[in-house]
Amino acid sequence: MRRTSWVLLAIMLLLGLAPPNVSAEVQWSSEGAEDITSIVVSTDGSRVAMGSHGSKAVVFDQEGRPLFEMRAGNVINAVDLLEDGSLLVASDDRHLYAYGSEGQLLWDRDLKRQAKSVSASSDGSVVAVVLQRAKEVMLVDAATGEAVGSFPVDSILKTAKVSANGVWIVAAGADQFIYLLDQDGQLRSRFGVSGQVQSVAVTDEGDVAVGTNARQVELFDEAGAKVQSLSTRDHVSSVAFSKEGQLLGVSDLSGTFYLFDASGSKLWESKGGQIGRAVAFSPDGTILYAGQADGRIRPLDVGSVIADAKSQTQARTAYWTASALAAGVLLTAGLIYLKKRNRFGMLKDIWRSKWVYVGLLPSFGLLFTFMYFPAFSGLFHSLYEWQPGGKTTFIGLDNFERMLHDPYVSKGLGNLIILIVTGLLKALIPPLIVAELIYHLRSKKLQYGFRTAFTASMVIPGVAGLLIWQNFYDPNMGLFNHFLELIGLGSWAHGWLGDPGTALWALIFIGFPFVGILQLLVLYAGLLAIPNELMEAARMDGAGLPRIIRSIHLPLLAGQFKFLIIMGLIGIIQDFNGILIVTGGGPMDSTYVPALQMYYAATKFNDLGYASALGVSMFAVILVITIVSMRFIKSSEE
Repeated sequence: MRRTSWVLLAIMLLLGLAPPNVSAEVQWSSEGAEDITSIVVSTDGSRVAMGSHGSKAVVFDQEGRPLFEMRAGNVINAVDLLEDGSLLVASDDRHLYAYGSEGQLLWDRDLKRQAKSVSASSDGSVVAVVLQRAKEVMLVDAATGEAVGSFPVDSILKTAKVSANGVWIVAAGADQFIYLLDQDGQLRSRFGVSGQVQSVAVTDEGDVAVGTNARQVELFDEAGAKVQSLSTRDHVSSVAFSKEGQLLGVSDLSGTFYLFDASGSKLWESKGGQIGRAVAFSPDGTILYAGQADGRIRPLDVGSVIADAKSQTQARTAYWTASALAAGVLLTAGLIYLKKRNRFGMLKDIWRSKWVYVGLLPSFGLLFTFMYFPAFSGLFHSLYEWQPGGKTTFIGLDNFERMLHDPYVSKGLGNLIILIVTGLLKALIPPLIVAELIYHLRSKKLQYGFRTAFTASMVIPGVAGLLIWQNFYDPNMGLFNHFLELIGLGSWAHGWLGDPGTALWALIFIGFPFVGILQLLVLYAGLLAIPNELMEAARMDGAGLPRIIRSIHLPLLAGQFKFLIIMGLIGIIQDFNGILIVTGGGPMDSTYVPALQMYYAATKFNDLGYASALGVSMFAVILVITIVSMRFIKSSEE
């Protein structure tokens, strides 16, 4: 029964921790395309077109083979595909082009001003164009390119998008206002956003998504009411709805691509190797075409994300149902067991103390949520190449093998051994000396005064203390170098934290004279707990103070030493805050420790699988050291 309980607990902890996999096919590209400006997919999914800074527009088939391409006289700002295969191209060369399904030029219109945007309904009945510094959306005939009307607005426009059914036109102004127009040009809503508009998208129902340089995608309904704000890592470069409007694709300048569902929940996130420039969905919403700054398109199979999300929801429901049933069976079996053994008295005791257990429930719930659950998550993900919300691949023990060949880990282990030895010496010897000195003061008032004086330093924030010591070591205005110059040893002045040969020892020296308050109080309390009769008997036998300390104090403080050693080892192995603040692991790698490498892997390199493996390894080392310490260091009671 006990084993079954642990298995059920493990299933509950590991349930839903693995993000879905997203696969990318071979990247599509065209020589000389340069930075992609826009991507569009035909209504049947058979064609994908892109425009680029290289003055080139390319049409690919669904396998990524170029069908045809065209060159303009300047940057191509936008492209669009009609359901008959026609390609519309807007360029900074002040021209609007249309090409047939075979790549033949249908028409070329000189607009006299740069064409900043072109967007059309699927059937080409509505084609909207935005010109440089224009305060209107210009409508053109898809068959001839001739202007057939315009919809004026109150500000200079940057871009405009037409819904696939042609019912809605959303236009973005340079003044951070969005205009939602119907097919007749009537203004249906006008609303502001939180930053400069970078991209807009609109569904057939009139829902609008706006990407801004405020690192947000803002969602609005047909009436202009803000529905939700979605955060990104950097300035948003492009947004796009799937055909049914149930999915939203986003790219940003950090090179990260995102997938959100209709409710705004993030389903997936992946960081590419280049800046993200444009996104577009296949008609069925299973492929997200991601355009990059190097002129390449990555077709990302997000259909697996959607399928995994549905299957995980179903599996999670099944698992929790099974867990609830199993818990009921275990509870019934437990009651039967207690009845057979006539131990229902224990239940009565629990019932009498029910409010105590109720009071413990919130604490246990928080402990489980913020301590045990992350720990099991780290153990699980140490076996994966893991990016939260993005690519996740099971790699077994490869992360642990990688640690064996990581030069930063090797260097960090050497530094960690030095820090452990010096840290334990600092944690035990100076506090013991001070505790003995305070303990042997004859006046109780003096004992209280010195004890208070030492503990008063606890009010100084740890970060403030580190920054003070960092200034002490400053090579130009630091106290240490000025003191050396004052006593005639100016030749010894040094950049203590900037020299790989002295940086680690300078860190070790921080906190001199190393009287830790916790260690001092623990040892002082241990001395107070020693019976006076033992000391009196030793003095009557002629023992002096050194002999009393050696033969009575130290053996009877073994329990305190065990506690301080275990806590000190755990703290030294886990701690990297001081190193991060003072040196950041430098100069070069002279002050690196494994915990700092774990922090950098997780935060700088987004390599959370490797960071989890480093955390698990440190946990294993701490566990072994703790067991050994408890086995070989015996207290007086043991």
